[in-house]
Amino acid sequence: MKMKLGKIAVLFSVMLAILIAPLMVRAYVLEPYYWKNGVSGLTYKWGSNLQTPGTVIRTAFENALSDWNGTPTPVWFSYSSSSSNTLNSYYVSDSSEYGVCNITYSGSEILHFTAMVNAGNINIGKSNVARSAAGHELGHGIGLDHSTATAIMNSNRDRTRIYTPQQDDINGVNARY
Repeated sequence: MKMKLGKIAVLFSVMLAILIAPLMVRAYVLEPYYWKNGVSGLTYKWGSNLQTPGTVIRTAFENALSDWNGTPTPVWFSYSSSSSNTLNSYYVSDSSEYGVCNITYSGSEILHFTAMVNAGNINIGKSNVARSAAGHELGHGIGLDHSTATAIMNSNRDRTRIYTPQQDDINGVNARY
């Protein structure tokens, strides 16, 4: 009887682990800093290189902002000419560099960010690549780090296919905020 109960206990433990483990698994990675007042009222302004509407990178940022605003998260970006957050482009002739996000923080609080897409990357003009880069840099601006999952925050993603926030990105934002 003791042996039977032991086997049942082991079987129950295994079944429980199989059912619960997927709920506990996450791939998103959070930066050590975040917006203390949340991400539902973030503003941005256009940098000096993105003053003209209709450019590839400005359009990419506009789409990426809409993508993030449309997620089931508290993220909400809106334009303000007096914002301390800037969206811009820069030029480095390097096809491995897609963008950068410079974040200023104090302790663990994000104060502001500058998200930029590299206009010198020959792939930026390809379908969805600039949008993917812009969405990724905005992800850093809200406090997400690189992920290994199928996510906009995965540095090794296929930028032509993954150009909007994915479930892992959404889970990360919702876990933080």
